[in-house]
Amino acid sequence: MIPNLPEPVVMILKNMGMIWSNVWWVVLPAFFAPFFWYWWNYYIHFKWLVAIRWKLLEIKIPKDILQTPRAMEQIFAAAHAPYSYGLRFLEIHWEGKGEYSMAFELVSLGGEIHLYLRTPAQFQNLMESAIYSQYPNAEVSEVDPEDDYVKKMPKVLPNKVFQTHGLEFVLQKESCYPIRTYISFEDPVEERRVDPISALTELMSKLKSEEQIWVQFLIRPTGGDWKDECDELVNKMMGRDKKAKSPSTPLFGVTLQEAVRSPFEHPSLEAKKEERKNNDFKFLVLSPTEKEALEGIERKTAKLGFDTTVRFIYVDHRDSFSRDNVMGVMGVFRQFSTQNLNLLRPYKPTMTAAVHGLFKETRLDYRRRVIFERYRDLSMSPKKPIPILNIEELATICHFPITAVTSPQLQRIESKKGTPPPNLPLLEDERQYE
Repeated sequence: MIPNLPEPVVMILKNMGMIWSNVWWVVLPAFFAPFFWYWWNYYIHFKWLVAIRWKLLEIKIPKDILQTPRAMEQIFAAAHAPYSYGLRFLEIHWEGKGEYSMAFELVSLGGEIHLYLRTPAQFQNLMESAIYSQYPNAEVSEVDPEDDYVKKMPKVLPNKVFQTHGLEFVLQKESCYPIRTYISFEDPVEERRVDPISALTELMSKLKSEEQIWVQFLIRPTGGDWKDECDELVNKMMGRDKKAKSPSTPLFGVTLQEAVRSPFEHPSLEAKKEERKNNDFKFLVLSPTEKEALEGIERKTAKLGFDTTVRFIYVDHRDSFSRDNVMGVMGVFRQFSTQNLNLLRPYKPTMTAAVHGLFKETRLDYRRRVIFERYRDLSMSPKKPIPILNIEELATICHFPITAVTSPQLQRIESKKGTPPPNLPLLEDERQYE
């Protein structure tokens, strides 16, 4: 039974119904438009990603490699070549395009170490040329999809047979601050030279036959927006104002605009000018730690940068699973840390070691499956903003081990390849003499 409503309430409801009948066709589309826009962009970008043809390349290096990580910088610089320098509106929101990614992978399969590169097919020649230009005696071969170590594993990990552990590394501070790079490890004397990746290869070479460690360095070239943010940070540390473009031309060290306005300015403005002048000499009174931070930021922004995701996965049978190797990998990345600059730390939402609350094992298994899927699908880190490393930092944490690294299970070329002599007769020439 419907109660009788007061006449004023009835009139209000009638008016609201009349208004709604006239505006619903505007309100509803406006309400659902953001949801449609989000799912449309997700759909077309996913469609673009699925259409990418990936190539898996294995890189074998000679035993007597002398190149330092500085050579690896040039390979990462070549990997920046696919950068679009800004996609157009229709390319992003109609074609679903994005910046192309690549992945360098250092993998140990039962103690046998392999170096892989995953790249879109159209950039295969580019990357092979970059590798051969810096490592002429290296051997780059394409891996058949059936031999892909990731595809050989079950589609769902962990399962009843295999247990996994994984996590992603992110930067402790803003991306402007650099981590410790290979320059800190270099020494003019070769015997004293320290390779920061040697600890990782030694750990990988000692795995048992059923154990596997996968380390992935997923990179995507980025533009110069991050450099502008770092310049603002430097100005803030130096006490500078934002740089403003003056329309006037300098006149004896003073702009024409300032010369005209100076007789009419308030004395407080003169004080501000004096303060800015003092800020120009602030660098001279900075502490050594502050100077090192400023120099590190400017050194980092001088080189090309990449959105970077560093992740690793440890796989073993459930009955022999050990966390000792997990702690070893985490310890390797601690050597790139500096207290006054930056460091690589585990990203807690991706850690599969311990969680608090209800349904611990279920939640841990979910995290393990997610990080395996991200590794397999080459997905960037969910951390926002995505950490940015420049080519010097990338060359430090991902490079080909030098001769001083003697890991026995590292796949190297046992002999050098030579070119045939120039006077070697060809088959066609031999037929002429028959």
